[in-house]
Amino acid sequence: MQIDLEPYEWLMPLAPWESPQTLRAVITSLELQTCPAQALVVSVDGRLSPELAQVLSETIIPLRILEAPIWQGTGAVLARGLEACSTRWVLRCDADDMSHPQRAERQLRYLARHPNTAVLGCQLAERRQDASVPDAVRCVPTSQHEIQRLMRWRNPINHPTVALRREAVMAAGNYRSCPAFEDWDLWLRMASRGATFANLPQPLVTASVGEAHLSRRHGSRYVIRELRFFRYAAFERLLPWRQVVLLMITRVPWRLLPQAWLSALMGSLRSNR
Repeated sequence: MQIDLEPYEWLMPLAPWESPQTLRAVITSLELQTCPAQALVVSVDGRLSPELAQVLSETIIPLRILEAPIWQGTGAVLARGLEACSTRWVLRCDADDMSHPQRAERQLRYLARHPNTAVLGCQLAERRQDASVPDAVRCVPTSQHEIQRLMRWRNPINHPTVALRREAVMAAGNYRSCPAFEDWDLWLRMASRGATFANLPQPLVTASVGEAHLSRRHGSRYVIRELRFFRYAAFERLLPWRQVVLLMITRVPWRLLPQAWLSALMGSLRSNR
């Protein structure tokens, strides 16, 4: 049975310091999709550098670039980008993550069969920068029930992999400033409105990870952001206070462990390939 796939747009947040070489490879992975996009919406956190502008100018995908006069943070950048999108379905992509050639097609085929889905992610393959560390897959549950159950304890969606139903995100208030937790914050708000979530079982996006990736989730600065997010979630009744206290007890101490220990603990959430 032939299924007509709806048009979609890519939404890419872009920091001015991203690597032009990496960005070129990522855009190539978008150009090679078996189901081409209607547009690539690039929301820049500040002003675009000449090197990145040159890379973007070479793409064959219709392009819309949004710049800001000053640094605004991921939440504001994504909110501005999503507002500029015009299709029902918007697929997120990061400037350093590679998409499988069939990523868009597989997600859109699922969404054609399950049109009430608001957020559709997938598993995330991780390519380690340190060749001595094996590649892994960041695994997330696939069913609505499992996703909502896990959402109380940790983020059950790999953010760079998602296809978003734009109207459902906007109805929940769009992205907002919640440093390091913009995605989990959005999922909780959408879940409170009865949104349907799903993850495909295949890894259709590959992320390059290393020590810098882990260091962003470690230390007192991250702890402060995490505590602030939990406080917001409790005050807005996205999570009960009892749940928030348990999260603080079970999650926050991890961030203050030596980084090597934290790396081992986070590895337990992944499966080696």
